[in-house]
Amino acid sequence: MKILASQVEKKFRQEFVIKNFNYTFQAGQSYAITGPNGSGKSTLINVLSQFSLPTQGSIQYVKGDQEIASEDSFRHITFVAPYTELIEEFNPMELIDFLKKSNYLPGYFDIEAFEDYSELKISHHKIIKNFSSGMKQKVKLSLAMASQRPILLLDEPTSNLDEKAKFWFKQKLKTQPDKLIIIASNEQEEINQCTQNLSILDYK
Repeated sequence: MKILASQVEKKFRQEFVIKNFNYTFQAGQSYAITGPNGSGKSTLINVLSQFSLPTQGSIQYVKGDQEIASEDSFRHITFVAPYTELIEEFNPMELIDFLKKSNYLPGYFDIEAFEDYSELKISHHKIIKNFSSGMKQKVKLSLAMASQRPILLLDEPTSNLDEKAKFWFKQKLKTQPDKLIIIASNEQEEINQCTQNLSILDYK
């Protein structure tokens, strides 16, 4: 699996946040997008996920030698950020069932598998709205990494996590060797987990 970014630019009002971004992201590699706060890391990862469209240029997803239609790209992506939302009216069992039906999670993944994977012991009937911010983030990361989709995009993944949960994330990320992983971060611990490093400041 590959993501091909060609001549990508993103402008808000009259200001370019990203200019002349050309890059090929490959499966089996992990990439850190780095830069200070407000520099455009989140903007770039949103463009790469096609949650936001570039002002100019193109993003292509390629599997083998076959380009994936843009309207089908979401089927290959998991994306986690502090600003992405869970369905907070669901309890964990309802959320897992919903994600299995939408082919986001494999069929064998049930509430027991979730508890084992996430190392969270929570009431099966407690609605997600009543979880702490750290628990919500850990739920999002658990579901994304348990998914079998080949592209994993993470924006500031350890936001709201305590030290124990950060260690859990570090260990779980090591179990994703075949995926294409992109992490937008200025946390050195997260950057060190990636095999490639791209500074957003090089594309201004």
